[in-house]
Amino acid sequence: MALNIANRVVEDKAILVAKLLGQNKTAAVERALDDFLLRHGAKERREEMQRDAATLLDGFSRLPVLDARSADEIIGYHENGLL
Repeated sequence: MALNIANRVVEDKAILVAKLLGQNKTAAVERALDDFLLRHGAKERREEMQRDAATLLDGFSRLPVLDARSADEIIGYHENGLL
């Protein structure tokens, strides 16, 4: 299926990018679209991962405390350093 670019400015940009890349216009447009999709998809994935991490952290904070010692006590750290 053909892509018809009816805007002269867009056509000129496609020609320029193709020349800069040493590719034909189709390859240049494909690369530009791939780059856009990669950036856009990466942003969506990053946001999804942040939501997942927040959900996990929220779940961890709801777990019961099984050891009342402080983190320093657990790893053996005191005023003189590690035991």
